[in-house]
Amino acid sequence: MNRTNGKIAEQSKQKIAQALLSVMGQYSYREITITQLAQEAGLSRKTFYRLFDSKEDVLSLVFENLYRECLARFRVLNIQRYWDAVQCYFDFWEERKALLMLFGKSDLLPVLFDGAYKYSFSIFELVRSTKIASSYSEQLPYLLAYSVGGMHSMLLRWVENDMSVPSEVLIGMLKKGFSSPDI
Repeated sequence: MNRTNGKIAEQSKQKIAQALLSVMGQYSYREITITQLAQEAGLSRKTFYRLFDSKEDVLSLVFENLYRECLARFRVLNIQRYWDAVQCYFDFWEERKALLMLFGKSDLLPVLFDGAYKYSFSIFELVRSTKIASSYSEQLPYLLAYSVGGMHSMLLRWVENDMSVPSEVLIGMLKKGFSSPDI
């Protein structure tokens, strides 16, 4: 493949992903058409269909970009403990409140779970180690599904409440609740 064409194709994909977010500011995700996305991105429908099969593929790219960015933050911060990982995750989303609200408006928040679960393996290896991940390979899918499921449910509840509690306070409440002998 020609590197220039590959680079141009990637730039076009990102333009369409940004176009989706822009158009979602005005329309529900379900109402958005391929024509709207192509026009907003300044590209043709033909280009859209060369790069994507559907708008669901564009949404997947948007989520993929977000989770890569979140994973990069874990790397930069060199997170080593569970509660620091939870805090990092919620801080990441708190900084993207408008985006979460946009997803919530279109009932797309449940779709975030798939990406969170997929990337949880990489985050676990980063926080713990590949060796530990390998030694728990049988249990890890269940442990991560449990942990990520709880975090995602908490994220959904937080968004439902307009994210009015700062992430630091939210995680502090969670830690306190889990350490309480009464709960």
